[in-house]
Amino acid sequence: MNIVPIRLKNKQLRLSIARLDEQNLLASGNKFYKLQPNFEYAKQKGKQRLISFGGAFSNHIHALALFGQQAGFKTLGIIRGEPENAEAYSENPTLLEAQKAGMELQFINRKEYRLRHDKRYLENLQQRYPDALIIPEGGSNQFAVSGCEAISQQINQIQQTDIITVACGTGATLAGIASGLNDQQIAVGYSVLRDQSMQQRIAMLIKNNSATKPNWSLKNADFGGYAKIDKNLLVFIFDWLEKTGILLDPIYTSKMCMRIMQQIEAEEFAPDTSICMVHSGGLQGWRGMEKKVTHLVGKDKWDKIVENL
Repeated sequence: MNIVPIRLKNKQLRLSIARLDEQNLLASGNKFYKLQPNFEYAKQKGKQRLISFGGAFSNHIHALALFGQQAGFKTLGIIRGEPENAEAYSENPTLLEAQKAGMELQFINRKEYRLRHDKRYLENLQQRYPDALIIPEGGSNQFAVSGCEAISQQINQIQQTDIITVACGTGATLAGIASGLNDQQIAVGYSVLRDQSMQQRIAMLIKNNSATKPNWSLKNADFGGYAKIDKNLLVFIFDWLEKTGILLDPIYTSKMCMRIMQQIEAEEFAPDTSICMVHSGGLQGWRGMEKKVTHLVGKDKWDKIVENL
């Protein structure tokens, strides 16, 4: 793991970023940590297929397809999207690459997609595919939590830090990081979507993983809603790239970093605090955003993204 210091005008704080985006080209960022334990369990149980859920530009679906192919599994992605628009959805860069890796795609409408956590729905799905391990949306289960413990443990092997932060979509990565902390540390998650159930879900994941104390918190960083990007966010991303040489993804880590910089500006952190931010990958999420980026900030900025992917 590579950890890069970030220069701040406020010399009283120490800020760094853990470059998980540089690890494992097939399942970059936190996806490797979340999926690897699931794959190991599937092999132990003799499963031949992996099934999971996601949107049309899901980092999880993309990683599951490519990493699953390498590990020798068949994969099925159940994708949120109206079936009548399946042809258009399946031509986006994320799903095209997933299909090239052998993933079968099944498109379901949003009403059915809301059943993805329903016990009866999952039982019926398991009956249809008895050879499969069904992995929750985002890869978020107890296997993923145990895998993500290694993130904080690896950070601590390299440097001592007071706070480890990560962007949250489902909460499993934060749960794992919190479970792997030492007694003096805390983890802070930055939610990039408006999900009132996330706090409770993270608490349950950590409880089931035997964490013994409340060593984590959750803050909002949705900035207009999940996957919503505007000119202000893009300006921040390009300013960050220019100053650090690090490209952030548009959905997760960029929003966490922008929120943290706002907190630093507002002096919300105690002096002498050391903060390590986790770059959780997701750079493939830029693909398909050419029109939006070009419209908001110009073609030259889009070309800069492509150079750094």
